Amino acid sequence: MVTWSHARSTLGDGTPQDGAAFDRSDHLRQAQSRVESAAPGARWTGTTADSYAEANSKQGWTLRRMAELDQRLGTEIDRSAAAVAAGRRNLDEVKQWVHDAASAVPPGVDREQTLIPIVRKGIGDVADVVQQTNGDLSAIGARIRTIGNEYRGLGDEPDVSTAVQL
Repeated sequence: MVTWSHARSTLGDGTPQDGAAFDRSDHLRQAQSRVESAAPGARWTGTTADSYAEANSKQGWTLRRMAELDQRLGTEIDRSAAAVAAGRRNLDEVKQWVHDAASAVPPGVDREQTLIPIVRKGIGDVADVVQQTNGDLSAIGARIRTIGNEYRGLGDEPDVSTAVQL
């Protein structure tokens, strides 16, 4: 039970937070729409209008990218919460299996010898669950780091011709 308890404690307590708090993409898309609706169009022409249109296009592009990144971040946080919940559930299933298998072993001289393979399998299953959960969370963490790098890159000037097409 100590091995299980240590493994279980690595996954924390309480309900894992989902990604809803991190996904503000709807608000960002609304802001993008407002910015894009303020484009000069045919109402305003000349070099100032062109400069404004370029700045407006860049702002719309940035807001769209922020919305995409927020949505992706929310999805990854959801995946993280699901991985933690699955890890907890799988550990609980291992614990229950060990308990049930050990309870089925009758008392007697050979009880200790009979329990050894049960305990060994339980420890192996706990290790498998921890390894699987760690692998899942590591992959999610890598994707979140990529999203973070993409957020940092938003300060870079987009190519106006690309921004307009997007």
